[in-house]
Amino acid sequence: MQEQILTDEEMIVRIQQGNEAYLESLIRRYYDDVYYFCCYKTGDSELAYDCTQETFLKLTRYIHTYAERKKFRGYLFSIARNVCNDYFRSKPQETVDSDSLLLAADPKDKIGESETAQVVQKALAFLGDEQREVIVLRFYCDFKVREIAKIIGVPLPTAKSRLKRAIARLKEILGKEEDIYEG
Repeated sequence: MQEQILTDEEMIVRIQQGNEAYLESLIRRYYDDVYYFCCYKTGDSELAYDCTQETFLKLTRYIHTYAERKKFRGYLFSIARNVCNDYFRSKPQETVDSDSLLLAADPKDKIGESETAQVVQKALAFLGDEQREVIVLRFYCDFKVREIAKIIGVPLPTAKSRLKRAIARLKEILGKEEDIYEG
């Protein structure tokens, strides 16, 4: 007998109706994505693990209050973003360094092994937190700009502007990197 694949919303309804078994399936579905996002946010694989665990603890605690105001994946990443930001608010002296961003490469992603991908990941460390965040959400987590706006809690034009400035800054940084390789 083939197992029926349920949508996120179907699983959430069943969880809210008391069938907690679907919670594990939902967590399994998104665990790696949330972990890699937390890696990019924190630059530290162990801290990312802790933030990922905290994200799913909060999800478990509040899943009964979830309503379909936004897509579940965006809702989950909003929780992960807030968990990471809360950590940095409590320890403002910590910053993400360029070498630790290389830890965030998805090991399942063969492109992540290329020199170009490593250069781009290193360049991300030179962006401000807001710019790095929109780049990661757009190009690594594959969210649309409208979803990014909801996740980070800003109007759509602000999200578009941040992404445009981040891309321009990244191109500038990578252009300088190219000059270094050519020189």
